[in-house]
Parts: sequence; structure tokens; C-alpha cells
Amino acid sequence: MAAIEVDLPAKNEKDNEEEEEEEEEEMRHDEEADVPLIPGKSGAAQIADSYDGLLSKIGVTFKLLIIVVCSGIGLLSDTLEIMSISFAKDDISKQLKLSRQEESTLAGVLFAGMLLGGLVWGRAADIYGRRRILLISLSMNGSCAALSALSTSFWMFLLARFFSGIGVGGSLPIIFSYVSEWVPRRLKGGIISAVATCWMVGAILAAALAWAVLPYPLQHTYWTSWRVYLLLCSIPSLLAVLLYFFLAESPVFLIQKGRNLQALEVLRRFAPSSSDISQELGQLKRVLEDENIVTSSPERWDCTAVIKEFGMGVIELFSGELLKITLILIAVILPVHFGYYGFMLWFPEYIKKQSNSSGEIVPQDYVYRESLYVSLASLPGNLISVGLTDIVGPKPILCVSQVLSACSVFLLWKYNSPDQTVILTCLFNAVTAPIFNMVDVLIPALYPTKTRGTAFGFHCALIRIVTIAGTWLFSLFIDSSPTAPILLTAVLLFSSAIVSLAVPKITSISH
Repeated sequence: MAAIEVDLPAKNEKDNEEEEEEEEEEMRHDEEADVPLIPGKSGAAQIADSYDGLLSKIGVTFKLLIIVVCSGIGLLSDTLEIMSISFAKDDISKQLKLSRQEESTLAGVLFAGMLLGGLVWGRAADIYGRRRILLISLSMNGSCAALSALSTSFWMFLLARFFSGIGVGGSLPIIFSYVSEWVPRRLKGGIISAVATCWMVGAILAAALAWAVLPYPLQHTYWTSWRVYLLLCSIPSLLAVLLYFFLAESPVFLIQKGRNLQALEVLRRFAPSSSDISQELGQLKRVLEDENIVTSSPERWDCTAVIKEFGMGVIELFSGELLKITLILIAVILPVHFGYYGFMLWFPEYIKKQSNSSGEIVPQDYVYRESLYVSLASLPGNLISVGLTDIVGPKPILCVSQVLSACSVFLLWKYNSPDQTVILTCLFNAVTAPIFNMVDVLIPALYPTKTRGTAFGFHCALIRIVTIAGTWLFSLFIDSSPTAPILLTAVLLFSSAIVSLAVPKITSISH
């Protein structure tokens, strides 16, 4: 039988060329996969070294803005919890029939909780992760704050505010650690300052809500205006929990814990789909897979381990190179918070007494309106922080702000009519705002990843101690004259400015 010949169509030369190019690309891709980016270095070391470069290539994206906004909401929710009691305490005292001594503990119990929360949650964030602890602490803050609004007795209210304070004390330090680890060095100072600005937003919101709700009593025996006010103040914290639930863990923390493949996957999802770093991330992933390194699993919660690790973490803050940094920051941070919180938490009542002594008729909403003005006054200082931190560095801004704030306190002592007090307190708030922002920038810059949460929590715990002391001291003089605490605050601010000269110059903020 004769063979049947079939003429197959010849391949187009263009098709052949395209196939050859694809084969060459695949071979080149395979060859690159077998060669580390930096010969002689492990994949884990290469990820750590190239992390800031990867973030720089990713740039400012919509996902980064979401992280910044979520962190800002978390911070303003903490501000609401701290500031709300100063506005509502008179109404709470009337309905719960509190004595003067019981009334004075309302603000102090929150700070006591914050003291404990800063110590525990800061170290826990270094062990178990930033996001995980943020979810726990913000949930505790929001739920206990809402529970305090439903309280029917003094002790129920006090207990709820104490646990709310534990939540606030945890989320405050961790928020800055979390957001700083998503930002490239060249933008870190400005973005951290932008998040810190949300403290001002929270103070404005606390005053605005108080102005809108508290002066208008509800015709109900249980649902009084202060309960509605505290419930409204708890909403941002619960909203932050919902938002953080959809965010990923900090890649820096994952790298620190040896979970490098998971960190690369988080970065891959963080980068825009149009980004050109997908190949670099894929190459790093193949290097790690070739090394066949076993990825560590997330740590399981252990209270005993947290307490033990906290002690070790604090010892580490006072050891080696970190000792000098820790002592300098203590001398810089504590005097500012002593004066600021000591005066600002008692400011509404101080305004009332000043007005009464001058014989003026004080409108019902006077305190809320003036507090709103004082909160808004920090806007210029916050804008300066956002705009100049990455240009001149945090140290010059810190020193200048401390000197200006000390001068404004001296003026507050000399001019003490009601209108003058409001104006000068606005000035004090404006010039102290950059101080707090620069502290939030300095701590992640000066402490390494493994102790960053512990350092934030430790300093926040010390801040709570001097805050309680400052509030207590100002309360002793509020009925007579605040001259002594104001003068003491001014002297402390000047001395703090001198110590700030010893703060190490920050050229690049580390991860």
C-alpha cells in the first residue's frame, strides 16, 4: 500500500523567533533563580538588607494610606478615652452621687490602667506581633469604654475605665511601631508625624462631641447625656478593630521572627499589581525555598512568658548602647508630659473658676467651646512636624518647641484673666504639639525592632506615672492658685530642652 503523505503547514518564522525568545527568557529566569541577589548572603539576610529598598520601590500606595488612616483612627480613639472624662465628670458625679474624693479618681484610674497596659502590651507586641496585640488592646478599650457608659455604680464605672485604660495603654505605643514598619526611611518622619496629628483630631472630636451632647439633658432617668457621650466616644476604637482585622502583620516583625516567606507574601500583596518588584520578590522567595529553611510558627499566648520577657526587655533597655538612649529620652519626655497633662486635664475646671472669680456669667457651653479652640490651636505645630521632620530632622524641632513651650508657660503665670488664659493656653498647645510628634519619631528611630514595642510601652508607662503626679499636683492648687505647678512646669521644660541637645542626631530612621 502506498504511503499517504500529508503536507503540514510550515511554521511562520515570526512564531519561531517568539518561541526562541520565550525559551531564552525562561532559561535566564531559571539561572537567576539559582543565583542569590548578593552572593554569600542567606536569603533572610538579603531580605533584611533590601527591605527599605523594596518599600522605596513600592512607594506611597493606596494600601499604605489605608494603614496610616487605620492607625490614625486607633490613635484618636485613645485620645477620646483620655479626654472624655474631663468633660463628663461633673455629670457623672451628679448621677452616681460621687464624693469629691471619688470624683478625683475618675481620671486617675484610666491612667493607672494605661500604666499597666503599656508595660504588658508593649512587650507582648515584640513577642506575638503588632497587629495581634492591637486587635486585643483596641477591643478592650472600645468594649470597656462602652461598658462604663452603662455603669450604674461608682465601682462598676471605675472597673470599666481601668480596663479601658489597659487597652489604651497597649494600643498607644504599638500603633507607632506598626505604622513605622511599613514606611521607607525617607518618608518615615513625616508619616509618623501625620499619624501623631490624629491625637489633635481626637481632642477636637472629644470637645466637639461634648459641646454637641452634654449641655442638652435627655428626658430619661437612665439614658442621660453623659452616657450617650461616652458611647459615642467608644465607637472609633471599635471601628479601628474592624479595620485592623483586614490588615496584615508588620513585615519587619515577621522578618525578625524568621517568618521570611510570610513577610515576602505580605509585601507582594502590599505592592501594587503594576509594580516592577514582583520579580525581585519572587527571586528572594526562590532563594529562601532553595535554602529549605523551616519557617517558625506564630507564638502561642503565654502570660508567664510575657511577664518574664518584659523583665528581660526592660533590662535590655538599660544595657549596652541602649542605656544612654533610654536615660536621655526619660529626661526629655517626662517633664513635658508632667506639665501638659497636669494642666490640660484640669483646664476645663480652671477656666470655670477663672470666669467665676472675674464675675463673668459663663455660658453653659463655654468650657466645650474654649477646649475646642485649644485643641485646634495645635494644628500649626502638627503641620510643621509633618512638613519639616524629614527635612531638618526631629532633634532641632524638639529643642525649639521645648523652649517655646516653657516661655508660653511663664506667660500663662503672668497673664491670668479668662481671655488671656485661653489665648496663652492655645499658644502652649501649639508649641508643645511638635514635642509629642518628635518623641513618636525618635523612639522607632533609636530602638531596634526586637525592643521597639517594649521601649514604647516602657516610656508610655513612665509617662502615665508623671501624668498622674501632674494631675494630682494641679488638683491641689486648682481652688487657689496654679502658680507653683506652672512655674515648676516651665523650669522642667527648660531643663528638658537642655537635655534634648544630647539626643543622637537622626539621619535615617531604621526599621
